[in-house]
Amino acid sequence: MSHPTHAPTKEETLAAGHELSDAEAGPILRFLVFLTVLTIVTMGVIALFYNFLERREAAEKTARYPLAVGQARALPPPPRLQNYPFRDLRDMRREEERLLTTYEWVDKNAGTVRLPIARAIEVVAAQGLPYRHEGEAPAAPK
Repeated sequence: MSHPTHAPTKEETLAAGHELSDAEAGPILRFLVFLTVLTIVTMGVIALFYNFLERREAAEKTARYPLAVGQARALPPPPRLQNYPFRDLRDMRREEERLLTTYEWVDKNAGTVRLPIARAIEVVAAQGLPYRHEGEAPAAPK
């Protein structure tokens, strides 16, 4: 079947059972150009607004009173927010790792030491856990 050179009528389209004409590319291309221009303009407005906010923030952080430049500001009352929570978490994990892997005196006078966890497991495996025999009174806490 050959394609007609004129625009198909509604009756011809219905008789064929499908659309006989092609979609026009012009409106689609104009919409894509409009969308691209709109995106670029929006990005520019956002960049300008961001720079405005950055300059305003920098201006607010400068000392308001020139004579107070050398004075330290008092901290607000607790509770205060953490400035660098990931650094604090990393430091806490390092301290925990140090406590679990090193020997250290807890109380030198009483002879109490901290053992690395691996060594403590070996000692408990070799000696066993303390237990009470039946009928024995519990030991007084140390």
